[in-house]
Amino acid sequence: MKTVKEILDQKGRKVFAIDASQTVLEAIKMLADEGIGAVVVQKDGKTIGLFSERDYICRVVLTGRRSENTPVGDVMERKLVVVHPDTPVDDCMVLMTEKRTRHLPVVKDDQLVGLVSIGDLVKDIISGQQLVIEQLERYVYYS
Repeated sequence: MKTVKEILDQKGRKVFAIDASQTVLEAIKMLADEGIGAVVVQKDGKTIGLFSERDYICRVVLTGRRSENTPVGDVMERKLVVVHPDTPVDDCMVLMTEKRTRHLPVVKDDQLVGLVSIGDLVKDIISGQQLVIEQLERYVYYS
């Protein structure tokens, strides 16, 4: 069974982070510039939350806040659901579904070591299914 560590080995471990005191505008610029859906929010180098496109819509746009002067720490998701590198991908899918989240920070020994998204997991699952399909096609063709 594939683990989060294997996903991170393939996609990389770079995590985009922003300080809680920075503005929402800075956070959404980072999301757009990097083509990502969420950014880790830190204070004094410690992970304290996650800010996503969904947070922007629900906690900024729909509440009438201004991106230019709202600290990202005021509108981030504080209740983080985290996983360990050894967590199986299937368990991550269950967690994401149950907790209605699209991003899981990966933590080992109280240190942030990566971030996986629902897209990362789905991509991996589809890749695995494609391999099985190709193997079955070769088997049927050569049988």
